Amino acid sequence: MVDRDMPASATKTILLVEDDEYVRLSTTHALELLGYRVIEAANGIDALARLRAEPAIAILFTDIVMPGGMSGVMLAREARTLRPELAILLASGHRRDAIGTEPIDGFAFLAKPYQLKELASALRMIERPDA
Repeated sequence: MVDRDMPASATKTILLVEDDEYVRLSTTHALELLGYRVIEAANGIDALARLRAEPAIAILFTDIVMPGGMSGVMLAREARTLRPELAILLASGHRRDAIGTEPIDGFAFLAKPYQLKELASALRMIERPDA
């Protein structure tokens, strides 16, 4: 059962970008429990293609550290260029100083591991009521 602390976005679509399959599957399950429709991507290139193809995506939730040359921060910047109205949440299990030199200012951040209530709270803070 979802409580008052959970977002009230039963129909919003989230693009989840996570290279670790286990983390991606468990996060998808958590997001679905919160009432979201989830589109998955394993890397930044795939995420950008999905973002271009799916106008219903209202939120980008991406890991910061990913293989393949495109970090979550780079993805977030490109996504913001393509879709300025997009709500963006970055996540990482790495210590903040180990993430690298790229600034993440301007994008919401959630440290891994997180609980369902923490995820819900972070999403609620970035959601746009009209999105």
